[in-house]
Amino acid sequence: MSEPSAPVTVVTGANSGIGRATAIHLAARGHTVYGTVRATAKADKLRAMAEQAGVDVPLVELDVADDASVRDGFAELLERSGRVDHLVNNAGVGGNGVTEETTPSAYLDVMNVNLCGAVRCIQAVLPEMRARRAGTIVNITSVAGRIAAIAQQPYVASKWALEGMSEGLAQELAPFGIRVAVVEPGVTK
Repeated sequence: MSEPSAPVTVVTGANSGIGRATAIHLAARGHTVYGTVRATAKADKLRAMAEQAGVDVPLVELDVADDASVRDGFAELLERSGRVDHLVNNAGVGGNGVTEETTPSAYLDVMNVNLCGAVRCIQAVLPEMRARRAGTIVNITSVAGRIAAIAQQPYVASKWALEGMSEGLAQELAPFGIRVAVVEPGVTK
């Protein structure tokens, strides 16, 4: 009987902060982690920190804000890995502003990354997860997705939307054995 292979985990926005820490942490615990970044040429700190931790985090160039980039990035990723067991939707942007002074286009820009970016990535992995009747999707939202933060209206709205989508997604995917989780970090360096 063959030994099961390491779980394959994709962490979006792996070039900094929570994404970088998550990618390195999971790789150190035996996951095969693919980190998505907008530009591999700018991932020197991630590479150095992974090397220091004694792990490998292969990179895939992918911009969650762009349909074609997500499609192409996940096609490459699936060709390299064969499957995705766990998806960590971490890529995101801030969005400061008060309602009275923030343009609708500013809201849409933040929503495109923080909500639609996660949706694009989920849609890229779901057919294969559903076929295997297994998988985990972790959406990194924010405490601001539960309690509004002043003068961050586009960000708050996008994180609340991601939370709502996540709850509905969990209901949709439960019959297929796919788990959906939300992580709500507070202020993080």
